This record gives sequence, structure tokens and C-alpha cells, in this order.
Amino acid sequence: MTEKIQKAFIVYCSPAGSTRHVGRVIQKTLEMMKIQVIECDLSKKFNETATISKIRRTKNNTCVFVGSPVYVSRAVPPVMNFISRLPQNTHMPVVPFVTWGGASSGIALYEMAKALDAKKMLVVGAAKILALHSMMWQFKNPLGMGHPDSSDDQMIREMVGCLIKKLSADAPAAIDLSHLTSYPPEIRSEMEKIALKSAHLPKRKIDQDVCTQCEECSAVCPTDAISFRPWPEFENRCIRCFNCVRLCPEDAIKADFSLVEGRIRARAEQFKEMPLSQIFT
Repeated sequence: MTEKIQKAFIVYCSPAGSTRHVGRVIQKTLEMMKIQVIECDLSKKFNETATISKIRRTKNNTCVFVGSPVYVSRAVPPVMNFISRLPQNTHMPVVPFVTWGGASSGIALYEMAKALDAKKMLVVGAAKILALHSMMWQFKNPLGMGHPDSSDDQMIREMVGCLIKKLSADAPAAIDLSHLTSYPPEIRSEMEKIALKSAHLPKRKIDQDVCTQCEECSAVCPTDAISFRPWPEFENRCIRCFNCVRLCPEDAIKADFSLVEGRIRARAEQFKEMPLSQIFT
């Protein structure tokens, strides 16, 4: 059954841990099928060039899984940058997956798949999985609470099993990319205009009276976007994951999420996106 696929790369960015969770479920499922897995976390410690080189040298019997959280309807920049560096014309099977917080999965999965398809890779499957909204951890009844859960995990295992069986065929087919977003063209067009840097997200302030300059915020920043001069400052490569706010041991980095909560819940009510988790094979 698995003679066509012997190795898999699982590449993801996961500031809050949800996308990593999905990646680990994929990894365990593949390993149970005796498939070698190389896990690649797109963090500041990740050697992207070495991984790209390994993928470039791989000729056959390999599948690549690429995962991103959904931020303001889009895939995060580290993931899209990684895709842009993948080799061209390999026709290698690839599976994008996203985690989203219950407001809108946007065009993240669709834009990842389109970028992979433009590389002449074979998009054989995809998944969107509900997760706790990354900006609602401090609120009661946050969107996506309790997810990914066991039913989400089972869905992912079923997707992997289906894809491995599909890739054992002589000529596995690509999926229809138009199915990867449920939004009409005019809404997709508006989402394409959204950028993290211009999004109306909470501003962060440093409380210098309680900041101990312990640099823990820098340690948990996935893009190495925090420097000290002498207080924390945020570089342009910041992706607004708010790990620095959420994980500061002194609660020295402040951000007011009260207005954002209303916008997030209104967006969820506006779109009422269903199903919440979905696989595409």
C-alpha cells in the first residue's frame, strides 16, 4: 500500500501550538505506516535552506505537508515564504493544511494550494481544522475552545490514510483547488488585500515598571522579531501572534483585546462557516 511513498516532510508554523498538534497527528499516522517523517518547525531555529535542499534532492516516493495558522484570513508569511522557495516542476505530491479560530478560515488554504500548484507540485489533498482562536485565550467561551479535539484528530488520520492509498495509484489526481474556500470571488478579492501589517490588531505597550528584561518574550517569538534596546522592541518580521503578550512571565507586555473580541465574534456570526473542520482528498 505504501510502496509509492517512503518519506514525508511536515513543515509548519505554529506560534500557539495548534498547527503543530495537527502536524504531529499526521506524523504519528505516517510513522504507523512505516513512512519516514522529517518534521520542520518554521521557527527562528529552523534551518530552512537545509530543508529546501533536502526536498530539492528528493526525486521520488516523497510527500510534503505544509501547515499554517490562519491570521486575518491569510496564511502567515513564514509559510508563504517557504512555499516560494520550493523547487519548481518536481510534480511532488503536497498537502496544505490550516488551523483557524472559528471566525473565518479565509483564503489561507486556497492561497497556499495555489502557490504550491504554481510550483508545479501536485496538490493531492488539504485540510482545515478548527482550533482555539489565538487572540481569545483570556475570554470566556472563546471561539474554537477545546479544538483540535479527538474528532479532529480522527479526521486527520482518515485523510492521511486516504492520501497514502491514493498515492499508491499509478496516476494520483490533484484535487480541485476551487473547493478550498467557500467564499465568493468578491469576498476573496477583499481578503487578498488584507495584510498583517495593516490589519487593525491591538497595539502592544511595554510596562517598564514590571519588565525585568528577562528576554522570555524573545525566546517564545517564532520569527525572532523582538530585540532589546534596552526594552523589548518589535521588528518588521513580527507576525502578530501575540506570544509575547500571552507568555510574558511578568505580564509586562500589554495589549487591549476588548474591542477585538467583538469584531471576531461578529465575523463568525457574519460568515457562519461550515463545516468547522474539513478534509479534501
